Amino acid sequence: MRGSSECGQSLIELALTLPVAMLLIVGALEFGRFLLVRHAVTTAAREGARTAILPTTRFQSEVETVVREWLRNASLDPARAQISVSGLRSSTGTPTTVDVRYPFSSVLFRLIGHSDAITARGVATMLHE
Repeated sequence: MRGSSECGQSLIELALTLPVAMLLIVGALEFGRFLLVRHAVTTAAREGARTAILPTTRFQSEVETVVREWLRNASLDPARAQISVSGLRSSTGTPTTVDVRYPFSSVLFRLIGHSDAITARGVATMLHE
């Protein structure tokens, strides 16, 4: 039979290790969520660049619509994204760049008192056809 001091020791060990273990688990989940958002933003920028280099694309709003649709498909709020397009309607062989920035706010940052968001950025450059 265990003594009361051993039960107390186990409780203290649990109280010391549980917060550290939870912090590591939540940190790993948040890092994975950031990678998912970054991948979605990069994919949206790439698809926007593909649309921008087509000869049928005439307006920046067409590119922004494609980018916002890809963000929506990734369950992100497209209204929070900043989208810039440069080199639209250029001559054949010139580059077009689509830059997408999306604020990532982490639950872990709020827990430790850091309220600022990290910006996930995706940039894609393609040559006009």
